Amino acid sequence: MKLSQVARIPVFAALKKDHATVLEGATERTYAAGATLVKEGEASSFLYFISNGHAVVTTAAEGRRTVLGPGDFFGELGLIEHHPRSATVVAQDEVTVVVVGAWEFRAFLEQNPEAAVPMVYALVARLHGLLDHEDDHGH
Repeated sequence: MKLSQVARIPVFAALKKDHATVLEGATERTYAAGATLVKEGEASSFLYFISNGHAVVTTAAEGRRTVLGPGDFFGELGLIEHHPRSATVVAQDEVTVVVVGAWEFRAFLEQNPEAAVPMVYALVARLHGLLDHEDDHGH
């Protein structure tokens, strides 16, 4: 895994310190178009950062929710609580992700709290998008 690829991911780009600490236990995976990265309802213990490609997020209740691309992440609920996956994520085209264990990322955030700031902004934007989506459907 190239640090230059990881440095483009906003959560890591915000760091003044070396990215290597969180990446020691990280793995890089590439999925072909149409492959399922995670499935709704499965156990959630990994956080995914997209470095290349796009993935479609769907739920059983809502269908297609959004498309994620380079710099986006998913699996963050597993960081906050032991929560099953809230959506299915499928590769739209070839997708490369950096996968980090929730426990490793929690320890990383404790030592690098500034990394949480871009995550909070992204989560707030995601929540606003979901609320706007619900308003469009009269919920």
